[in-house]
Amino acid sequence: MIGTETLGRFLVALMRGDVWGALLFAIVLWFLPRYVRLPERMAHVLRRVLRMAGVLALLYAVLVLIGDTFGFSVERLVTAAGRLFLVLILSYLGWELVNIAGTYLTASLPVTTERERRRVNTLENLLRWIGRVLILFVATAMVLDIFQVNVTPLVASAGVVGLAVGLGSQKLVQDIVAGVFIMAEGQFDVGDSVEVAGIAGTVEEMTLRVTKVRDFHGVLHIIPNSAITTVSNRTHGWARAIVEVGVAYDSDLQQVMDVLTQVGEALYAENPDGMFLEAPTPLGPEALADSSINFRLIARVKPGQQWAAQRVMRRRIKEAFDAAGITIPFPQLDVHLQRDG
Repeated sequence: MIGTETLGRFLVALMRGDVWGALLFAIVLWFLPRYVRLPERMAHVLRRVLRMAGVLALLYAVLVLIGDTFGFSVERLVTAAGRLFLVLILSYLGWELVNIAGTYLTASLPVTTERERRRVNTLENLLRWIGRVLILFVATAMVLDIFQVNVTPLVASAGVVGLAVGLGSQKLVQDIVAGVFIMAEGQFDVGDSVEVAGIAGTVEEMTLRVTKVRDFHGVLHIIPNSAITTVSNRTHGWARAIVEVGVAYDSDLQQVMDVLTQVGEALYAENPDGMFLEAPTPLGPEALADSSINFRLIARVKPGQQWAAQRVMRRRIKEAFDAAGITIPFPQLDVHLQRDG
């Protein structure tokens, strides 16, 4: 039961000016963001900061009321809470600053090609990862200092432990060094179609330690960077679209070459989606197969567009051959019967 004396102390504490000032300050900070007109990103950050400050002011008022009512001092607790709040505010602002800097980097750098865009996205993800790790490390050290945990021995111990771990984690060091060289040399970027460590697919994420590749079936492969010894990049610079088609042995070979040339010129003139960098060129005859004479139609195309270009080329070849009366044969087998006598 709360006695009369406790109730009296509570009423006296309730009359303190700093309590009412803190309550009023909390209310103003909580509702002020509604009337601030700023860009959406800045307004989002400001709203969170002001509301956290309002929560701190409200917490201060509650602590003062509890301390005065039950007769214990809360100055040290309020001081520690204020320092902790300041660390949280600075960490949050640093976190948002890293995100804004990454977004600004993406928007400010000149990007004219798809590869440059992927390179900028890779750099943005790397900078955000490094910035967030540093912020978490510094914030943790400051929080430990607030709770009077001497971080100097911890740092010294971390150095010794780091040396011991470093001797036993050479694989981790190799991964990081390999990741630095991969990013510095631009061997591949996020969004590239590659084959690394025997895995073919699209690069979804890169860090200093691992590369994440999703294959055609949707399986995500996480590959340590040190395991990447050979990189086959299908989307770097330009790609080659190659289509092979067979015709019957009784076909007019010159007519076939003429039709393929017309298909290539028409495709380059139309250039759907701007994928062709040159007119597709016919080659052949390339092979005398069991039931067909094979020709090829090749072209340089934009990186990553070779598969779409090959589908378009096959469709146009089939339509042109049908119009010209050129037969695309299916496998045939001649059977000769011989009778004794």
